[in-house]
Amino acid sequence: MDQWTGFVSWLEQRLTQPLPGYEAQKRMMNVNRPDGREAPPHARKSGVLLLLYPDGGDLQLVLIERSADGGVHSGQIALPGGRKEDTDVTIVDTALREAAEEVALNAHKVTVIGQLSCLYIPVSNFEVTPVVAFAAEAPKLIASEAEVARILRLPLSTLFSRKEMVDVRASGLDIVIHTIAYMMDDEQFIWGATAMILSELEAIVAEWKALNATA
Repeated sequence: MDQWTGFVSWLEQRLTQPLPGYEAQKRMMNVNRPDGREAPPHARKSGVLLLLYPDGGDLQLVLIERSADGGVHSGQIALPGGRKEDTDVTIVDTALREAAEEVALNAHKVTVIGQLSCLYIPVSNFEVTPVVAFAAEAPKLIASEAEVARILRLPLSTLFSRKEMVDVRASGLDIVIHTIAYMMDDEQFIWGATAMILSELEAIVAEWKALNATA
């Protein structure tokens, strides 16, 4: 973990400063997507968790493949998360609770280090807050049988290295979406709101790399 201590400390401080925001998010946005910078007053709140942990010379990110339930996000690669409940005091509580429900994450084993920019998802009317957390070692996770088809752990260097244009038939919608996506080794891909959220993380990681390249 020692080699990542500096990065985590830097990231925690960086997330308190102005973020790349929509300019970074829209790099992974399909051209026909409605502008998501402003959520309407009636938007529902939700939180997702970007859980990072060290593995050798890279950082791993935890993602999930959602169960094929016929919903608008059915079968998609996503971040653990969901809607804010009345029992959640903060959106951080939401992200951690949802991660506990979906992948059995022990919240006491992770450290929350900040948040990325909110993103509005018109198709589901959610305003999503991405919460960034760090675990000192690989967390023990179990997929929820009802919600999660499988858990994925992807190194950031691999995740951000390959992008392609793809055609997606969105679940529950009779349309084909032409969009840029992060490609995975098994030819699955990450697109939509999850890709837009990850694009902001990619921009911030690039800042860290640039700083270290000139140090």
